[in-house]
Amino acid sequence: MTKLTLFGEDRGTWYPVSINKLETYLGKYIEQGHGYVHVTQLKKDLAYNLQYLQFQDRVVQDIKLSSVLYTQSIKTIVLIGTSIIESILHFILIRTDNYKTTEWAEKDVFKGNQEKLNGEDVRIDTVIYKKLDTKIQKHMTFDSMIKCANSKKLLGKSKLMYEKLETLRSLRNRVHLQVTDNRSGTDWTTFYAKNIDETYMVLYSIMVSSLFSPNREEKDYFSYMLNRYGT
Repeated sequence: MTKLTLFGEDRGTWYPVSINKLETYLGKYIEQGHGYVHVTQLKKDLAYNLQYLQFQDRVVQDIKLSSVLYTQSIKTIVLIGTSIIESILHFILIRTDNYKTTEWAEKDVFKGNQEKLNGEDVRIDTVIYKKLDTKIQKHMTFDSMIKCANSKKLLGKSKLMYEKLETLRSLRNRVHLQVTDNRSGTDWTTFYAKNIDETYMVLYSIMVSSLFSPNREEKDYFSYMLNRYGT
């Protein structure tokens, strides 16, 4: 197995799958003409992040890290992997006409007066909407995209797939370091090696699915995701 090499070392240098190969592969499904505007940018950013994910995998394999750095490396893999999953799911929903749309846009808001309702101070505002000539996309959260994909079985019928997506969604929210909810614990007590396995299980299933119909060589692009760290 070729490992990461340092400058000055006299052995073969490790390189991840090339951006060109990843872009070409992604283009088998992510293509123009399906209602998604920035297809080229999406393919490039997905390719960049897939390549960086493969690099991070080599880091945790080849470098002796402190326990804190190892945990943070797990977090990096989970966050990058989940962002890739979310972006591909976003495209799938648009391509399959399952992304939410609306024909109404907010035009104005009239603030009401403060009143009492059931003993509480409230204010009732009036929102004016205008009807659009054509429907526009309505923002969907990652949570709502997962629920839609599950109901339509857009990522297959495996119950485990959608359960793991929910786990990854929760972990992905820790990209925010400030505590904005009632979550407990820290990165140190939240991220474990098994989370790499969960990320790879979902992402590998998507990347080698019938969406992309990979040949043997293309499947090998993602063979590192078959590694298991939580056992």
